[in-house]
Amino acid sequence: MKCSEVDPTALKHAVLEDMERYLSEYTIPPVGTTFGTPWPKERIASGLERMRALLVEPYLSTYFCEDKTMFDAEHSLPAASPAWVVAEDGNYRLMFDPEAEDYVLVSGSAENGWGSFGVRGDAPTTFLAR
Repeated sequence: MKCSEVDPTALKHAVLEDMERYLSEYTIPPVGTTFGTPWPKERIASGLERMRALLVEPYLSTYFCEDKTMFDAEHSLPAASPAWVVAEDGNYRLMFDPEAEDYVLVSGSAENGWGSFGVRGDAPTTFLAR
């Protein structure tokens, strides 16, 4: 998918639908199937309410995809990739990458740029991972 094929209004609506679906389907994972302590449903609900307050009208921006631990054989630096910003929380952004067709968590600043670090997936779980 190309950035030009994304409808910002539909994208925001899709994020809101994903949030509702995620909360309605959430169950605490069985003991021993996750790293750390699973979050209770109340904490998920609270995190999603915070996410709702941090949603923005989607707009185009760029980020550096640094998901790989090693660069390609030519040792080139990652190139800037276009993506849609859908939520902002200080030094974190949730972006929709239309080429990868998933959401990516990036960190950084306007001055230094934004880069990913391997956290990708659906909107709610990716944003809650910050």
